[in-house]
Amino acid sequence: MSRTWSMVSAVWLVACSAQVSDVDEAQDGLPPHETVSRQESWEGELEVVVVDPPSPAASWEEYFVKQGNQHRQVRFEHGAPPGLRSGLQVKVRGREQGGQLIAQGVDVDTHAASSLSTASACGVSGVQRSLVIMTEFPGMARPGLTPQAVHDVFFSTTRRSLADYWSEVSEGRTTTAGDVVSGYTLDRAYSCSEGAAMREAAVRAADADVDFTQYDRIFIVHPRPEAGCSYAGQATVSCGQVQTADGTVTASTSWLVAESMMVHDSAVELVTHEAGHNLTLGHASSRDFGAEALGLPGATGVIDEYGDVFSTMGRWNLGHYAAPQKARIGWLDASAVAEVDGVDGTFTLAPVVASGGLKALKVRRRPGSNDWLWLEYRQPVGGYEATLAPQVFGGALVHYADATTQGGSHLLDFTPQTASWTDPALLPGTTWDDPYSTLSVTVNAATSAGLVVSIAHRQSACVRAPHEVQVTSFAPTSWPGGRPEFEVVLVNHDSPTCSPSTFQVSALLPQGWGSDRLPAQVTVAASASLSLSLQAYTPYSAAPGTYAVGLAATRDGHTVQGTADIDIVERCVTASPTVTLSPQTVTAAPGTDVTWTVNVTNNDSASCDWVWYDFYSNLPSAWDTAFSDWGVNLPPGGAFTFTMTKSIPQEASGGSHTVDLDIYKDEYGLVWHGTTTVNVAEPLTRSR
Repeated sequence: MSRTWSMVSAVWLVACSAQVSDVDEAQDGLPPHETVSRQESWEGELEVVVVDPPSPAASWEEYFVKQGNQHRQVRFEHGAPPGLRSGLQVKVRGREQGGQLIAQGVDVDTHAASSLSTASACGVSGVQRSLVIMTEFPGMARPGLTPQAVHDVFFSTTRRSLADYWSEVSEGRTTTAGDVVSGYTLDRAYSCSEGAAMREAAVRAADADVDFTQYDRIFIVHPRPEAGCSYAGQATVSCGQVQTADGTVTASTSWLVAESMMVHDSAVELVTHEAGHNLTLGHASSRDFGAEALGLPGATGVIDEYGDVFSTMGRWNLGHYAAPQKARIGWLDASAVAEVDGVDGTFTLAPVVASGGLKALKVRRRPGSNDWLWLEYRQPVGGYEATLAPQVFGGALVHYADATTQGGSHLLDFTPQTASWTDPALLPGTTWDDPYSTLSVTVNAATSAGLVVSIAHRQSACVRAPHEVQVTSFAPTSWPGGRPEFEVVLVNHDSPTCSPSTFQVSALLPQGWGSDRLPAQVTVAASASLSLSLQAYTPYSAAPGTYAVGLAATRDGHTVQGTADIDIVERCVTASPTVTLSPQTVTAAPGTDVTWTVNVTNNDSASCDWVWYDFYSNLPSAWDTAFSDWGVNLPPGGAFTFTMTKSIPQEASGGSHTVDLDIYKDEYGLVWHGTTTVNVAEPLTRSR
């Protein structure tokens, strides 16, 4: 079957065996010992691993391409595109550098991706078959973690565990069962950057005792290396192929540092977090907009990657996965989510731990956008929610989803007047009017049975919108020491019912440039614009190249920038053209024509504009003149050849006659004058 490849991004990648090489890559800037191979492409299976540090602050993702026994790390030259997961078949284009694949582009085998998404192995429903391999490193003390303690973390039915957590959070759709195997000393001590090699060693060590075809989730518990470890746990995003003595199996993998699992509940927090990555979940973050619960559409705010303390996918806790994440992996029925798109209504949300009922509101923020508010209701019921900060049990917990959110979840703070993120719920008796849309959300009442929420859309509300800065250069080029000028238009997109806004403005200039002073602030009416002139000054030291010049405009802490590119070229230096005129002397009879060949070359510098040259000849005054071309437009360095023909009158006197040629440069005047000589032969006379 032929493959169907789809370009996912200008910067996707991965794979393994070299297939094509064509373009040599420059090695500028590389240490002498590093080499860069030619442009190449590789095909293979992608593996994506999320690395979680011991104290959750900022994670990172690592990318590998697998083909057979080869496992090569991939680095995205311009940042990884969204949506990557393990198990995708990809073709990577890029180069090899320092043992890594530096990806410049990647294609995905869409047929293989479709097959993976519909495969029954590694699904998100039913009993997940988990194998936990407890390993030791030679020469290192055995971690004080018993197989029974690890078994309880994963499979206990009488205390908190991964199996119990998944069962409660998924409302019985998913749980896990399996085995813990232990006593395996690996062939050497592995570092935390050798996850793939450590997995291969653990599989080899356990292969004689384990039928790997019976599992689709693999967890490797290992000691913390003596040099320290950059993670408490790490996990693959989804599943991929794992080679075993029993054949190739499709499974996810998590690596867990034993020392991070010594306390039971802390271990459950870690395991449910890493297992969440195996289910393709991203991190549960908080998104801070300062004094506002939610800022301008399109604004990022300040994101704390692990900031949601009400989801185990955030900073270590035992809370449920957030409603938008549950919905994405199918752990909420369609009937349990009410999508509210531009209509008013009152809804009663059941607690997330309730049996049945409406579990989430998905409210579109503004018409035509893909921005959504997800509302859910938490109660201290079940084995996990009771461990959370209590303020959340009294109102609506709200998450935001837009283009920035991607596979994670973003918690909003509806009590921004406090510095804490343990009290983010929108409480009863409170109405939140979105200042940037007509949306209004009111929490009417909260009881143990449900949360009553009203959604309304204000008809004559002032709707704030992101402002815009448009910048246009009056000329595409300038030169060192030049004074390029730009038009700047500041557009206030607020609805007409809003009051005028005051913006703080400042010029955006390349290093070393200057400009005329701008006003510190300007006021622009709603649904109106203001035009400013920005006069820039290019330093004489500016190197030729493309530079961005523009304006930054700030309102209420939200800054928008606009720039225009201008090319700085060498200053235009004009010069007289080079002209050749031949022949210089010619002999001809009256009544005949004489033709000269003329070549003109524009000697202006490369930064000058094209020039129009005109041709004139006035001497001899009674001789008719014809040019093959009466003028020409030439770029700097351009050349042109034409002919000039003079008709000698029958009555022309014998002797030497001067022929002239003048070349004029448009807007400059005469730039060249030359002459040539025609010797007119005396007419023959008959003897008597």
